[in-house]
Amino acid sequence: MSKKLIVLLSVLMVVSMVLGACAQPTPQIVEKEVVKEVQVEVTKEVVKEVEKKVEVQVTVAAPEVKPNPYRPENIIKLVDELKAATAGKPAPAGAKYVLLTNAVAPFWTAAQIGAARASSEVNVPITFQAPTASEKLAQQLSMLETFVNDKYTAITFSAIDRKAAASIVDKAVGEGINVLCTDSDATGTKRAMYIGMSDYDAGKSAGEAAKEIIGKGKVVGLVGYATAQNAQDRIQGVKDSFKGSELELVEVLLDDVKPEVSLSNAETAMQKYPDLAGFITFYSYNGPTAAQAVKQAGAQGKVKIVAFDAEPETMRAMTEGVVQAMIGQRVYFYGYLSGYIMHALSTIGKEETMKILDPYLAEWPSTDIKDATSGEVTFAKGSEGKIHLNTGVDVIKAETFDLYKEYLNSIGIASQ
Repeated sequence: MSKKLIVLLSVLMVVSMVLGACAQPTPQIVEKEVVKEVQVEVTKEVVKEVEKKVEVQVTVAAPEVKPNPYRPENIIKLVDELKAATAGKPAPAGAKYVLLTNAVAPFWTAAQIGAARASSEVNVPITFQAPTASEKLAQQLSMLETFVNDKYTAITFSAIDRKAAASIVDKAVGEGINVLCTDSDATGTKRAMYIGMSDYDAGKSAGEAAKEIIGKGKVVGLVGYATAQNAQDRIQGVKDSFKGSELELVEVLLDDVKPEVSLSNAETAMQKYPDLAGFITFYSYNGPTAAQAVKQAGAQGKVKIVAFDAEPETMRAMTEGVVQAMIGQRVYFYGYLSGYIMHALSTIGKEETMKILDPYLAEWPSTDIKDATSGEVTFAKGSEGKIHLNTGVDVIKAETFDLYKEYLNSIGIASQ
């Protein structure tokens, strides 16, 4: 074969190979795989970004929960301090405490629960008693003497008469027994301190509520004891609040802590004053009796009621719209605090106990105390020094009633 032919054949083969290569479509498999990989990676990144956004949206701060306005944070703090101070400090051998009330009433149920809880926690028995005789003052004095003679380590009581127990209290203190008052004070005696609201301030709060709710007209008061410190101070607070207003406290009717007499007094008041605008009831059972009289007369909403204490029947009357406002005491702490303070006095002593209490104490009395007959001041405001543990006052109206019940549920009581 000639050289020319060989060259020609070689050229033809090269051309054929080139043309074949140009005619064949370019394979897409690799490109498709690359595209798939890119799409998968992009999708993963998008998912990650979405997940991040979802996480940010879910982690939103919870709405702020407002504290219940009826929860007494300062008292709870004090109890915690007393617990810490007395922890591991045993009471004297054979120690026993007592809480003596001024009567049997649903009002005292919350205090009894508080005292029982304190007793369980400090591991010292706390006796809870009340006078039941028709002559309650005489019986209360006799009971106090018995507690002193039986060598109780500490006594807390609600004084029916602010002066009558003076000699018994002084004897008890002289024999080394710690004595406290709660709810109603034995003013001027040697008791260590008074635990309770400022009754004068509570009376002013009741008067302010009456001015808002009743507005103007004649008001009648219902109360148990004329001799008790709490009654006298509450009534004075109302009178002072009414000065310059269109309300007049025309009279205050006494019942000697007898609900049937209280009901009769309320019925009589409504007959005596056909234009009666309202009642202010100073003792716990007075609210339900006033409500009963108002309902019997069909005067709901016409004759309005501002009632001290939030006992079960008074709370029911508020639900029915017969009672328009309640002036609440923190009765549970009358028992619970009394138990812990009696225990502190008996374990760490009066000096150390008073140091703990000092930031929480106020000057006492919270108003001038006048002689019922002469009108002369027998104890000036603040003259007894810093011995008042003011537990505070709750004013409960229809619009705040649910909040109050919520607080009571939180400490495991139904009323106080």
